[in-house]
Amino acid sequence: MTTETKMNRRISRHSDTMGRHGEGERWAEIILDDGRNRAVWISGPPGTPPDPHIHPDFNEFWIALDGRTQWQIGQYEPVLSEWGDIIMAPAGFAHDIQPKEGVQAIRFGITHPNSNHDIKGVAPCRFIPVDKGQTNPNLIHTKFSALVDRNGTSSKWVEVAVDDNRNYVTYTHELEGTTSDATSHADENRWWVVLQGQIEWTIDSEEPVIADPGDVVFVEQGKSYSISTIGSEPSNRITIAAPA
Repeated sequence: MTTETKMNRRISRHSDTMGRHGEGERWAEIILDDGRNRAVWISGPPGTPPDPHIHPDFNEFWIALDGRTQWQIGQYEPVLSEWGDIIMAPAGFAHDIQPKEGVQAIRFGITHPNSNHDIKGVAPCRFIPVDKGQTNPNLIHTKFSALVDRNGTSSKWVEVAVDDNRNYVTYTHELEGTTSDATSHADENRWWVVLQGQIEWTIDSEEPVIADPGDVVFVEQGKSYSISTIGSEPSNRITIAAPA
C-alpha cells in the first residue's frame, strides 16, 4: 500500500517516516517527485512476496537502509544489501526484490516519474557473477562498506555510483568541521540521503536544517546552499544530481 504524504519536503526524517507505521508492516511512501525522479520509501518485512518485473526504457536504482534485502537482477546471481548500498536494475533487466532480515527491510527507490509495474519479469535460465572485475559507476551492487574500505576515513573522498541519462549519484565522505562553499543550481533540484554522521544544510535565509542517518534533504533549483559536517564524527552522504 502506498501512503500519500507531503512530497518534496525540505527534510524527510527517518524517525518520522518510520513512526507513521507499525513495526513489521508493509508500506510505501512517495517522498519526492520532482519531474526527473520519483523517490519512494518502501518497507517490506521478511516474507513479503516478490513482484519481479521489468522497466524497458529506464534504469531504476535503490538505496538500502534498515535490515537486509535480497536482490536478483536479470541473470545476475542474488545479492544481499546492507545499509548505504546502492543496487541498480538497468533498463530491460527484470528485478526480484525479497526482504530477508530485520523487522522491516527498508529501501529507498529512485524511479522514473511515469514508471509502472505492468511488465512482469521472466525467470533467468542461469545466473552469472555480479559485476565481477568491474568498477563503479553503474554496478548492479555498489557496496558502501567496500567504498569505505577502499578510501579510508581520514580524508575527504567522493565516488560516483550512478551516471546515466537521468541521474548523477555520488557518495561523499567528509571530516567533522568541513563546510562547503555556497552554491546553487539554476536548472535542477538536488537531494541527499545521509548515511552516517550529522550534516547541516544552510539554505538561503532559512533556518539551518540538521539531518541524521536515514534522513532525506531536498533543495529545489535556484536555492543557494552550503553543507557542513557537524558533531564529533565524519559524515557520509549520497547526492542525487542531474547528469552533466
